[in-house]
Amino acid sequence: MAEERKQRMTATAAAAKVPKMVRANFTANLKAKEEGRPVAFSFIVNCYDEILRAMDIVPAWAESYSGICAAKHDAGRFLEKAESQNFSRSLCTYATCGLGFEYWRNELGGEMPPNAPWGGIARPDFILGTGQMLCDPRYKWPQAVQHYMRDVPAYIGGFYWPPYDENMDQREVENYYLKYAVEELKGVIAFIEKQTQRKMDWDKLEEVTDLVDRTWDMFIDAYELRKVRPTPMDTGDAMNTMVPLAFMLGTQEAYDFYKDLYDELKDKIERKEGVAEDERYRLLWGAGLPPWFALGDFQYFNSKGAVFPVERTYREAERIDRLHLPKLSDPLERIALRWMRYWTHWYDAARKRKGSIPEVERLIEYIEDYQIDGVVFHKAFSCRTWHSGIVLQAQILKEVYREIPINHNYYKRCGNRYKYQ
Repeated sequence: MAEERKQRMTATAAAAKVPKMVRANFTANLKAKEEGRPVAFSFIVNCYDEILRAMDIVPAWAESYSGICAAKHDAGRFLEKAESQNFSRSLCTYATCGLGFEYWRNELGGEMPPNAPWGGIARPDFILGTGQMLCDPRYKWPQAVQHYMRDVPAYIGGFYWPPYDENMDQREVENYYLKYAVEELKGVIAFIEKQTQRKMDWDKLEEVTDLVDRTWDMFIDAYELRKVRPTPMDTGDAMNTMVPLAFMLGTQEAYDFYKDLYDELKDKIERKEGVAEDERYRLLWGAGLPPWFALGDFQYFNSKGAVFPVERTYREAERIDRLHLPKLSDPLERIALRWMRYWTHWYDAARKRKGSIPEVERLIEYIEDYQIDGVVFHKAFSCRTWHSGIVLQAQILKEVYREIPINHNYYKRCGNRYKYQ
């Protein structure tokens, strides 16, 4: 997601390709707008990827553009525009950066704000939001941005999964949630059909759904090669290599990217080429958004012999065979149940360990599989929804598992700059 000024010497060739891929994504939505093809504001992990690709909708990734502004050290002016409209500094800064950008564009009568990073983001034909137990702005960001583009319609679908209950098997109520999710996905399709006057190509949707299954598998297969000592890739690269999974899912390019990454990591392993010259400490990036403006900090860890062979952040996939999915003929049911089983994948493990919770079980799995020596939790003041539980996770991890070194660090916005501790 970030374009670093100096390429890290230990970066994979795959990670080095990502900035151009991100830029191509934004070039694509700007070009599509010029050509009159439908463009939709969309959001990470929206569960609509297959639908967008099958209906030839060009996504304009709102969060990604905010991340680009931050990486370019150019988010401050857009945040200030949002604050001038009484949006709180305590809100998600991905959202407030985007809202400030659109407020400024509206002020200029639809023209792009001056010197917008990478030429800006296209004004959408419609907005696709997703209400999830993941991120509060999923509901309110699409609604708030309509203040500055009142002619742009929005669809905000719900997508939920059974909440964790140590006394209940989630499968007992799974069908209830599945039926709801499928109806919401049908609503997305109906909305897009109305906006574009196009009908869904159900055969193409089936093909894209198959491709996403294969991409999830290839992503996990590649990332699990990092278990090896010395690890051939760490979180410094993963914060870039997550891009195809998050923003290109449902495309052949995404699958090919992870196949190339898999081959590259296999080659590094054969040559015993690791991220650090002398790997001594293996750390888990336990939770939290990365400091997009300071991804080079991972080099500092590497210089001390510390590597991050695994991270929780942006690892939004699991091997399909581990989710124990039944054979389903309806692609919408397949999409919905795949996500549902992913989000509930660690429930069973949590119920077996007294006092545990699913997110902690996920960390324990990574600690054991990747031979982890310590955990780093990174708290971003500007993302309270996700980060509010980090301290609790660290506490439970020590209580139910074992004493393991844990580091908490954070960054927050200070005026027009960021403070990182």
